[in-house]
Amino acid sequence: MRLSLDHAFQFIKESRNPDGVWSDFLTLAGESVYWVTGYVGYALSRGRGPPGKEEEKDQLLAEAGSRILEHQGSNGGWGYGPVVPADADSTLWCLLFLSTLGTPSRESLKKAALFLLKHQSPFDGGFRTYALPREVGRYMMLDESVSFEGWASSQTCVTAAAAQALIRTGSLQGVKQALEFIRRTQTAEGYWNTYWWTDKLYSTTLCMEALTAQEPGKREDKTKDASPLNKAQTWIARTQLSNGGWNAYNSSTNDSWPFSTALALRGLMLAHSSNATDNTAAIKNGIEWLLTHQLTDGSWSNNHILRIPHPSMKEPWTQSQWRKDGKAINAVITDHRRLYTTATVFTALSDFEQMLSEGKEKMW
Repeated sequence: MRLSLDHAFQFIKESRNPDGVWSDFLTLAGESVYWVTGYVGYALSRGRGPPGKEEEKDQLLAEAGSRILEHQGSNGGWGYGPVVPADADSTLWCLLFLSTLGTPSRESLKKAALFLLKHQSPFDGGFRTYALPREVGRYMMLDESVSFEGWASSQTCVTAAAAQALIRTGSLQGVKQALEFIRRTQTAEGYWNTYWWTDKLYSTTLCMEALTAQEPGKREDKTKDASPLNKAQTWIARTQLSNGGWNAYNSSTNDSWPFSTALALRGLMLAHSSNATDNTAAIKNGIEWLLTHQLTDGSWSNNHILRIPHPSMKEPWTQSQWRKDGKAINAVITDHRRLYTTATVFTALSDFEQMLSEGKEKMW
């Protein structure tokens, strides 16, 4: 377990760009820099570095955080990458990452939180990626007649992460409405649909993490939201494949995905630590699958996890045909550098290591 985490850390460390940040996913806007750096940095902050190298990890994260702060927009936000208009999704991951460092000024975090709150819908409490879609429309050189109804609609994958970012920064604003949106949008089967991702496990796990996060000024109540959490956990356990992993489509081919498996385990461990249905065997089998499928360079294989719907599309999960790896809309894309997947697995294994260290389970 520890050896696997150390190898993953080394892969992520060596995958930095010369300027100390990370990038991944190749789209019409190029590679994502700020969003991916925020996500990877936050993932690393949730786990331990290799033995004797905690200072090295802290220095690595501090350097990446400094680079991110240098590129914070005057409006407080960050975009997909350089020159791309700022959006809520990129901003919230940068905010989550920076909130773990302790060095950024409160003013920078406050500006980012205020920018993020401008993306909360006054109608349903959810968060949308773009509050001013015309800006990104001009960047994409699209005619003003093109509808951005989908990109400007509330999305569970964005809302769940936004709620966590606000909670981490101590915000008393917007959290209650965001959590209510999450509770309302859970499907009867127990999962949450996701807008920008091919895998429902992404939004489902983020929603579960948001519901279990500690709201500012409130005492922890472990029984709160037990029903939606247990329902989600039941769905996750039911969709595990026979080889111990998961994939985005729950097919009968046993073609498990590291990204899906890591997300599923995070969801099960959250529910598990809250005295939900016993999923010890499912967690153990999933961990074993991840450990045996790590590549020799310390990473895990990628899949088509990101999707770029047409800006007008409100329910992309209902569409079955997508271009693969196309620099276009209506496409599904791999994290070609394997950073997003590896960071997600690093988080899952780190959570499992923490669970073991706290003596919650003796399964390993």
